[in-house]
Amino acid sequence: MGIVRRNKAFLITAALILVVGAALFGGVVAVRVFAAAGTTAPAALPAPASYNTVSSFGMTGYAPLKLTPTAETPSFITSRLEEQRGMVLLVYVEGAADDMEMLSSFNDVKAQYGADSSFMSFEARKTTELGDTLQQLRVSNPPILAVIRGNGDVAELYTGWIGLKVMEQVVADAVRGL
Repeated sequence: MGIVRRNKAFLITAALILVVGAALFGGVVAVRVFAAAGTTAPAALPAPASYNTVSSFGMTGYAPLKLTPTAETPSFITSRLEEQRGMVLLVYVEGAADDMEMLSSFNDVKAQYGADSSFMSFEARKTTELGDTLQQLRVSNPPILAVIRGNGDVAELYTGWIGLKVMEQVVADAVRGL
């Protein structure tokens, strides 16, 4: 007796399973191809009104922002813009471990680039001192890091934790005008 004759029932069952599996797979592929052919590409989503979701990846893909002095903009920000001096703004929550780490990184970057830009940090409870600045940036959830060029253009905006290396690079790029 040969091996095929002994295992005839098994081999027929295995072949049947393979054929049925291939037929099911082919059917699923055909349905997906026909379904994809009948759909149109989705329209691009409009930019959100709030930038609170820019997160740790910055504002890539969002509409550009510009800080324009108004009657509610504090004088220390208005004067920097009139001088065409860049600003780096940090809003943090006192006592939050990640925010305190960002504040430490902010102070390190400030020591490096303080001659080229103005560095300002605010505890979240004291953001009323910023007037309408956060409203113009369309953010409210700390931590917030905003890098603003001297002409008021927002070079970068983060509403999530970022580390020292990213913060250094972002500030360096803004100082060089990138």
